[in-house]
Amino acid sequence: MRRAAWVRRGFIFFTILSLLAGCSSPTSENQGNTATPQSAGGSGAGLSGEIKVAAWNDAADALEAEIPGFNQKYPNVKVTIQRVTNNYEQIIPPLTAGMGAPDIIQTQNRDFQSFLQKFPDQFVDLTDKLQSHKDEFAKTAWAGVEKDGKAYAVPWDLGPAGVWYRKDYFEQAGIDPKTLTTWDKFIEAGKQLQSKLGGKVKMTTLDHTATGDMDIWLMLMNQLGGSFVNASGEIDFTQVANLKAMEMTKRFKDEGITVNTPTWDERIRAVVNGETATVIFPVWYAGTIRHQAKDQQGKWGVMPLPAFTEGGPNQANLGGSILAVTTQSKNQEAAWAFIEYSLLTNEGEDVQMKYGLFPSWTPYYQSENFKKNDEFFGFPLAEFFGEVSTNIPELKFPPEFMDLSKPIQDANGAVLSGKAGVEEAFKQAEEQASKASGLKIAP
Repeated sequence: MRRAAWVRRGFIFFTILSLLAGCSSPTSENQGNTATPQSAGGSGAGLSGEIKVAAWNDAADALEAEIPGFNQKYPNVKVTIQRVTNNYEQIIPPLTAGMGAPDIIQTQNRDFQSFLQKFPDQFVDLTDKLQSHKDEFAKTAWAGVEKDGKAYAVPWDLGPAGVWYRKDYFEQAGIDPKTLTTWDKFIEAGKQLQSKLGGKVKMTTLDHTATGDMDIWLMLMNQLGGSFVNASGEIDFTQVANLKAMEMTKRFKDEGITVNTPTWDERIRAVVNGETATVIFPVWYAGTIRHQAKDQQGKWGVMPLPAFTEGGPNQANLGGSILAVTTQSKNQEAAWAFIEYSLLTNEGEDVQMKYGLFPSWTPYYQSENFKKNDEFFGFPLAEFFGEVSTNIPELKFPPEFMDLSKPIQDANGAVLSGKAGVEEAFKQAEEQASKASGLKIAP
C-alpha cells in the first residue's frame, strides 16, 4: 500500500501498543481459536451471513469495489467495509479486548509481525488454505505473513521499485536510459543532464536530512539484500549491505544531483513543476504522476533500478499490505471466501489494479489485463513492474520493527546532514534500538 508517513504512524502504533501492554485480553469464545476455517470451495449459495472488513484509503475503495463481483458468486453474504485510519487506532483496542474486532483486517506487511507478537491468538491459521499458493506469491511479500512455519494472512499488494524518468529531459540531455545500468552511471548521467539543461532540472529527489522519510535507503538496502536483524534475531544495522546503501544515498546528495524534497508534497511539487528528471520509487507512484501531473501524459518512462555493480542485483520493494481473518469472526468461512475472491482470482485482481494496487499474487501476471497498454504512460506499465519483481530479496520486518525504525531514520539524518559518518551513525542507531527493543546487538 502507498507509504504514508510510516515512521510517524509507527510511533502512534507503538504508543498504542505500549498503553495496552498492561491490559490482558479477557477470555472470549473465539480467543485461542487458530483452526483453519472450513472450505469455501462449495457452492456460493451455501455461504451466508455478514462480514466486516477494516481497511483504509484506496485499499478500502478497492475492497468495496470487489463486493458486487463477490456477491454474484456468494449472494447471501453481506460485506461491509469499515473505513479505518492506517495507525490502527480503531483496530488495536478490540484485538486487546478480545471482542468487537472486524472479521478481516488490513495491516501493512511490515507491521503484521508486530500484530502476531502482541496478539498471538487473534488471527486464524490459514496455512492449509494457502499452502498450495505459497510459491505463487512474491517471496518478499510472503515473508511477512508467516510465523513458525504457519501462515496467518494473505499477501496483498507489492511495491516493486523502478526509476521513473522524464523522456523529454533525457532526450534533451542525450541520455539513453538503457545505458544506466549502475548507480555510478546514473550519477554521471545526472551531472550531464543538469549541465545540458542549464541547472534548471536536478536528476532526482531526496530528503537531504531524512527527517521526512528514508525511502531511498530502504530500497537500496533491500536491493543489496540487507536486513535489520541477523539470523539470530540480533540487531545488525552495520552489515555491509546497509552501510553500502547509506553511502550511495549520501553520494546522491554529495554529487549534487538531487533536489531536496523533505516531504511527500514537496516531492510532488518537484514533479509537477518539472524540477526533477527522475523519481526513484515503486509502481504505486504511477497514480501520483497520473493524477498530479496530468499535463505530462506521455512524457514519463520507467527503467529498472541501476545496480551497484555491473550485472548485480537491481530489484527492490517498498510497501505492501496483508489481509488477515480474526479469530473473533463468527463467519470465518465467508471471510476467507472474500479474501480468496479478491486476491486469488483474476476477476478480483482486475479490480485491485483499477485502484493502483499491484498484486503480489504472480499468476495474475499472465492475464490479459495485466499486460495491456497504459494510456497515460504509453506502454504496458504493470507488465514492466512484473518483470522487476521476480528476484526481489526477501526482507523480513521483525516484530520489534517499530522500535528499530526511529534510530535507523536518525542515522540516515545524521549521515546526510554531515553530523556523523556512516558506520558511526549506524552503530549509535544499534545502541538506541537495543535500548528501545531489548534486543541484543550482533557481535
